[in-house]
Amino acid sequence: MSHYTIGELAKQSKVTIRTLQYYDRRGLLIAHRQTDSNRRYYTDEHVKQLELILVLKQLGCTLDEIKTLLDEDTNMNTFKTLLSLRKDALHSKVEMYSHTLNQIEKVETYISEQSSAPINHLTDIDDAMKQEYKITYFRKKIWISVGILGIIQYSGLLLSLLRRSIKPLIVIFPILITYAIVLTAIYLKKVLYLCPNCHHTFKPTLGAFVKAKHTPKTRQLTCPNCHQTHYCIEVYQNES
Repeated sequence: MSHYTIGELAKQSKVTIRTLQYYDRRGLLIAHRQTDSNRRYYTDEHVKQLELILVLKQLGCTLDEIKTLLDEDTNMNTFKTLLSLRKDALHSKVEMYSHTLNQIEKVETYISEQSSAPINHLTDIDDAMKQEYKITYFRKKIWISVGILGIIQYSGLLLSLLRRSIKPLIVIFPILITYAIVLTAIYLKKVLYLCPNCHHTFKPTLGAFVKAKHTPKTRQLTCPNCHQTHYCIEVYQNES
């Protein structure tokens, strides 16, 4: 049977000497002692047990759990039950961390890289995020309305082509203009914009709203509070 010093075992198993000393104190891997010098030495059985300990650690077992498994000479069926419990716990953690990561990424979209606003404005961001479902629902209704507007427009165009007359377009043109004006007014009434620099919420003028470059969720506006131009985030305006 081969004998190993603590240094040899540490090097062979790619762990530190301190780790082996700690496992010895915890009763996980108790070294033999030389009677004359009291120095630690390890055998092939220790090597196998250390390999098992390292595998169990890779599977997420704590040292206390590993000691229990080794002391009770656990069989594979019992160990599978432990693994199932460990897997469920990890799934819960993954879901929690995934939710936290999602929240972090959302908050980041509300803050510009140059923002110097105090941290208490984080509550304003949180309020805006809590209203996201409202603005999403509102946007869906607007898109439905835009779809109706498109149907009216293309119906008039098709009718004009079929009749070879411009009259259908002339008839629906005032309807389209009125519909578009009303839709824009409703939209502007229901939204505010949050500046990612100072986190002030504001309502732009109609002219600024119409002319501004925009994405589905932001609009390039000049904040009346910090006077900087950013892609400001659209938030829902609650009824007062």
